[in-house]
Amino acid sequence: MNRIPRRTFISQGGIAAAWMMLPLNFKKVLNYNEMPDKNQFDVIIVGGSYAGLAAGMALGRAMKKTLIIDNGKPCNRQTPHSHNFLTNDGKTPAEIAALAKHQVSQYDTVQFFNGTATGGNQTTNGFRVQVGTGEMFEAKQLVFATGIKDLHPPIEGLAECWGISVIHCPYCHGYEVRNEKTGVLGNGDTGFDFTKADFKLDKRLNPLHQRSFITYGIAKRKTATAPGSNY
Repeated sequence: MNRIPRRTFISQGGIAAAWMMLPLNFKKVLNYNEMPDKNQFDVIIVGGSYAGLAAGMALGRAMKKTLIIDNGKPCNRQTPHSHNFLTNDGKTPAEIAALAKHQVSQYDTVQFFNGTATGGNQTTNGFRVQVGTGEMFEAKQLVFATGIKDLHPPIEGLAECWGISVIHCPYCHGYEVRNEKTGVLGNGDTGFDFTKADFKLDKRLNPLHQRSFITYGIAKRKTATAPGSNY
């Protein structure tokens, strides 16, 4: 049996005692420095729709160990079809994203996590990201590809019609509703510019204020095309 010198015994005993006195949450922070290899990456991408997948493909081709975190809820998920998008005109957003994810997944250095990034912080070696399950991931580089969130005016029925019969871009959706009675909700220069762009699609444009649009929106919702079907 090997003997431990008295000084070493006292030193190690003091370290063990100090460890036991630390708060539990601080111990967790220290333990994260010993994160397993499966949770360490060269790059973490937060957001896995078109932009995140495009970044993932480039990194995969560069042989970078990459993690894409995405919850599967892009802002265009309610839109029946995508338009004005070469080689993908008329496809659903989900169809385009599924094909893109399939192509990116062919690069074996790219991994996917189905969930939501809920927090993060900078570390001495890069960044640490926490997801909804509480699991932690680390990477040397961090890419935000979270896209946008549409902020709707407080009008009953508008959210359910968004991307179907309530559209925000005449170039993406206007052609499919050409010659249909159309109202434009807007004011100032933005409202005027939208009216000019929409005039070629329908000569019967009706500028609307919010009160009149409530009735119009609910009426259109009753006849709105269901998501995933054609106009």
